[in-house]
Amino acid sequence: MPLDLPAHGRIVEMLPRDGFQRYPEFIPTETKIEMIDALSTTGVDEIEITSFTHPKAVPALRDAGEVAAGITRHNDVTYRALVPNDVGMERAIEADLDKVNALVVISDGYRTKNQGGMTLEENLEQIRRIVELAEGTGIEVEAGLGTSFFCPYDGQIPQERTLGVVDAVLEAGVDEVTLATTMGMADPRSVTELLEALYDAHPDADVGLHLHDTNGMSLANTLAAMQCGVDRFDTSVCGLGGGTILPGGLGDVGNTPSEDLVNMFHDMGVHTNVNDARLREVARDVADRLELGTPSHVLMGGTRDQVLETAASSESPSKQ
Repeated sequence: MPLDLPAHGRIVEMLPRDGFQRYPEFIPTETKIEMIDALSTTGVDEIEITSFTHPKAVPALRDAGEVAAGITRHNDVTYRALVPNDVGMERAIEADLDKVNALVVISDGYRTKNQGGMTLEENLEQIRRIVELAEGTGIEVEAGLGTSFFCPYDGQIPQERTLGVVDAVLEAGVDEVTLATTMGMADPRSVTELLEALYDAHPDADVGLHLHDTNGMSLANTLAAMQCGVDRFDTSVCGLGGGTILPGGLGDVGNTPSEDLVNMFHDMGVHTNVNDARLREVARDVADRLELGTPSHVLMGGTRDQVLETAASSESPSKQ
């Protein structure tokens, strides 16, 4: 039976926000700008360039305004930032961004640690305020739903709880919804069941997936989501990324590597706007500059073309 897949996949690059916030050292502003400018040449659809969060909360991104002002913007790329509240939204408006990722944390345990004891209703009220501030600015609002599947403090998230938050943010007027596997503990079955229920309730919703790879299932979860109709995925070059308050070293496992997901899409015949050779080049540069080693299958030579090239170059002269 042939797979029922979207014809086109949309790639949202998260390295400058999700990745840089997890890096153990502060990355100089100019280096961030250079990397974002390089990502703008790869063909990715969107780039989350920073987070307009209080500098004390995420010191790695304390230069958010300077980064937003310093990058070279391309007309075919949507530039966005994470905003946790109305203050962050006001900063995003000042930065003249195209879109914001308005954060909602579904689990009480994670939200208490991440957002200072804020209740779910208070979090949703912030979303309503962000949507109000966006009116008339041309800025789109995506609701990013943290801990949509699992929380390291509360455990498995009941499906009805996540669906209730989806109902609330869509009623508030957001343009898009993204389900996040914050702990990276989702599996293809849970992804499929949640998405089927979501689309039953909201068949026209623009839904994306933000995947972490703690359990090694992010690409399997991507395929499951694609078969449900999802075509928008958050990824990070080199897989760099992770939550800032996850227990132990679990936040270092990271996101789906952009280069791996694009390679999978193209091998399956799913079109993207991404130039995979250019993306691979940028990924190698990021890995070298940040001393990440070879953090993805593609950078380890895991593409068909790379395998053929390696095999051809290793043949002895007598066999050529």
